[in-house]
Amino acid sequence: MTDSYFDTTDRTGFRRRTVDRDRTHPEGLSFLKTTWPLHREHWRWIAGAFVTLVALYSVVGLALSDWFAPNAITEFDNELAQSLADGRTERNNDLAHWGAFMADTYVKIAASLVIAGVMLWRWRRWHEAALVGFTLIFEASVYATSSTIVGRPRPDVDRLLESPVATSFPSGHVAAATVYSALAVIVFWHTKAVWARALAVAASVVVALTVAWARMYQGMHFLSDVSAGIVLGLVSVWIGVRLFGRPNDALGSDEPPRLHQHAETLDPEMVR
Repeated sequence: MTDSYFDTTDRTGFRRRTVDRDRTHPEGLSFLKTTWPLHREHWRWIAGAFVTLVALYSVVGLALSDWFAPNAITEFDNELAQSLADGRTERNNDLAHWGAFMADTYVKIAASLVIAGVMLWRWRRWHEAALVGFTLIFEASVYATSSTIVGRPRPDVDRLLESPVATSFPSGHVAAATVYSALAVIVFWHTKAVWARALAVAASVVVALTVAWARMYQGMHFLSDVSAGIVLGLVSVWIGVRLFGRPNDALGSDEPPRLHQHAETLDPEMVR
């Protein structure tokens, strides 16, 4: 059996590759080639979004922590950081350790690989797995670049962790935790079950807020850092959803399946 697919142009002007739903189980791993969702115009759009976000975060971060510092926000940041440090307990120290652990580098990479693998096995296409991977990589790239440019020092309190990264704005851990909300988007694509949707949203919120609290409690970030991280994570998910669009079999999709239209050969322009 050969894979059947068709290419469409959505309302954003992007070409999208959709697998014929009459052939939901292509032989072997050929779907890894035929369902890859990104084309050359996507990469140009990604580059533009990356530059825009890095510029925005750099300007905001420098204005907050350098050009116009001290200010009301930085003063509140410092007061809250000191208050959290002064009120530490052994129990909360342990809770903060496990809370921040959910967004540690090795944990988020391992979790994303496992989740992506399950999605590839379940749907035999890249769409859902690529959304999870893209949002994490995009967020991390913007964070690493903008935090280096801004160079905001971490809070001047006793920290519970040592880190080779000395910069604080924005919080990469919190941005990564917020990116897990891409899983909630995928749940909404594939089920109308209220309990499943509510659980996905609740889990996304709890994970992001738990990591945000833990990183502040540990003395690794200011409130403004974790707030910026939450925004970065949400924007990264929004960019990913806009980039990939809904799969053709998603609930409420505006691109209904065209079941019998397919090509026999792979257009080399679509996989460059």
